[in-house]
Amino acid sequence: MDTNKNEVHIFRNEVDKHSAFQPIDIRPRFGQDWVLNGVNNCNFKTYRDAYDDSPTNQSIINAFVNYIYGEGLIDTSQDPKDLTIYISDEDVLLMVQDYKTYGGYAGQVVWDSNELDKKPLKIEYMPIYKLGVNYIYETAVIDGYWYSWDWTRRFTYRPKLYPVFTGTYKGNDLELLVVRRPTAEPFFPIPDYLSGIPWAQVEGQLGNAGKNHFLNAMSDITVVNYNQGRQETPELARQEAAKVRGKVVGTENQSAVIVSFNDSADEAVVVDKVSPPELNQQNVFYSEEAERKLIVAHSAPPILFSGSNAGNGFSSNADEIKVATNSLYRRHINPNRNVILKGLNSVFSLIDSSIKLDFADFEEEDLENKEEEVVEITPEQKFNFFQKMFK
Repeated sequence: MDTNKNEVHIFRNEVDKHSAFQPIDIRPRFGQDWVLNGVNNCNFKTYRDAYDDSPTNQSIINAFVNYIYGEGLIDTSQDPKDLTIYISDEDVLLMVQDYKTYGGYAGQVVWDSNELDKKPLKIEYMPIYKLGVNYIYETAVIDGYWYSWDWTRRFTYRPKLYPVFTGTYKGNDLELLVVRRPTAEPFFPIPDYLSGIPWAQVEGQLGNAGKNHFLNAMSDITVVNYNQGRQETPELARQEAAKVRGKVVGTENQSAVIVSFNDSADEAVVVDKVSPPELNQQNVFYSEEAERKLIVAHSAPPILFSGSNAGNGFSSNADEIKVATNSLYRRHINPNRNVILKGLNSVFSLIDSSIKLDFADFEEEDLENKEEEVVEITPEQKFNFFQKMFK
């Protein structure tokens, strides 16, 4: 058996949701030519929405990405090479971002078609959330990936098939390298914070509700009653109401205006506002609970990621922050780096086997070991200072 092939011994009826409470339906959608991650790759959009709509989720993901990327990708061999010749810093950062956000990353491997020395020339970033799988049912093998700029409009942006990168030149100048975090799912990556997606959606709904509350619920409502009879036709009523709104409401005013034509004052419109009880307390609870649950879903140390628990970096919190940071590297950052580097090494080992890839850590400043510089002032300097001060 060829170990370089991506073999998938699974059939469409065997893939199902894992739990009744799972936030998304992870079943792949089988088409005539490709397999997608949900309808039109909608599962990838769910992960993206959880990033865009939730401040806490976005902050944690960005922090993890910064920890993983550090000072960038480097060559730690005795004769270090300039890696930007083969892959740009921006592409590496985008791959790390996709890995944390979606659970995997993809890259275009550009081959040198020279007949004497066929090897990869460089790697370029490819958004994994725009890929579909080319699945061969007869042999249960993934032999390529389909790319479309927008799968909801694939008749406009027609999908293009790229062969999968296996490490062996097969006559194609472009191949796709796809790397996923360890998962039992056969086709698509799953992020490690999957259980936190409902709470990211809660934060998004709270933000949207807050915006609408200030745009609508908090605005004044003006009622203009005409109690001398109704207009002859609905069209005249609309025209008269438009004139009234133009006089009462300015172009930047957000107040709602109701114009009512009544036969008598007894039929005048009355507006009552009914607010849910303890709405503010509920919002505070769900906001704080969403933050806590997202921190748990990412397995992030609260002291590093929680606004309410974070220390100031001095005094007794310094040791706790240091321990939490070391634990974060051991449990998450270094394991994630290993998976990411393993995929990149499969290409760089063909480019130049002497290259040893690694991510450079941030340089930390040890505040505790810095001694305060004490400057002694002589009596003569003191005298001169006060002389100038009261001169």
